[in-house]
Amino acid sequence: MITKDLFVRNIEADSYRENFLVSAVVSVFLIRIFLEVTNYPQLGGGAFHIAHMLWGGFFMLTALMILFSFLSQKALFMASILGGIGFGAFIDELGKFVTSDNDYFFQPTIAIIYIIFVVLFLISRFIPRYREISQREYLVNAIEMIKESAINDFDVEEEKRAVEYLKKCDPHNPIVQSLRKLLTQIEVVPSPPPGLFNRFRKWLRTSYQSFANSAFILNVVIIYLTMQTVWIFTQTALLFIDRPILPFSETGQLYASIFAGSFILIGLFALRFSKFEAYRYFHIAMLITILLTQFFALMRLQWYEIVTLIANVFILLVINYAMVRERKKVKLDKVINV
Repeated sequence: MITKDLFVRNIEADSYRENFLVSAVVSVFLIRIFLEVTNYPQLGGGAFHIAHMLWGGFFMLTALMILFSFLSQKALFMASILGGIGFGAFIDELGKFVTSDNDYFFQPTIAIIYIIFVVLFLISRFIPRYREISQREYLVNAIEMIKESAINDFDVEEEKRAVEYLKKCDPHNPIVQSLRKLLTQIEVVPSPPPGLFNRFRKWLRTSYQSFANSAFILNVVIIYLTMQTVWIFTQTALLFIDRPILPFSETGQLYASIFAGSFILIGLFALRFSKFEAYRYFHIAMLITILLTQFFALMRLQWYEIVTLIANVFILLVINYAMVRERKKVKLDKVINV
């Protein structure tokens, strides 16, 4: 009961968590690029050096102070961006704190930072799904939505979401009844045009979805996965013939690649019977590649391996879209057959 009282989930929080993660990742990249271009300048002088980790702490503190001090959704948006920037600046200096000689360039640092971001992403996906949203949570979120009418204008989209939340609440609850009555009395204004950031994000998602949904792209992805699997098993066979002594990162990358390649082979075989099952095996293979293979690769190859990571994430999303399409097709076929 205590847990329920303390932690009421914000249904609208997905965008804020996304802002935080994207800002953090971009922050790390921009800091690394800036330091490389400027030949790693020292801010301070003599015995003093103001590390950018301190700036990260300042941005995270600013985000917390905004959350403590203000109630609007705009404050949440600003805090999610500033908090992400701060966390990126903080985590970028991880190498200094996992080595005895404070080595910023410690090679496995990139892999550790990567796995931290992966864990944060998985946690952000787990929070809204660990149990169904309760009627009480829908009610609290509806109140939060209506609260915006006292801070800013209450637009059509906000009203629509508030109504949907109240529909999922207990209709006999007097608070729900009062809120429904209140909604009919609040003046609603047209939804404002989205800002530049939101327009760019929407355009990026729309363009990406239309591109990833292409049947041609899916066929290219399957051909690529087939060729990659053949290459992995050929390379593995040659290594077992020569039996070289590989470092830990290369050994881990090799076995993780074999593990992922096995699921790709199963998926290719399953294509003869069920496209959905085949895509499911491809999906498992790409998760193994992103979570395991990529981790070991970053331990050894550093930043330029990010290009491969981006390609793997793209392939994963293409497969996800294909799974959704195929699931809808199977459901439609069942309805027609009935």
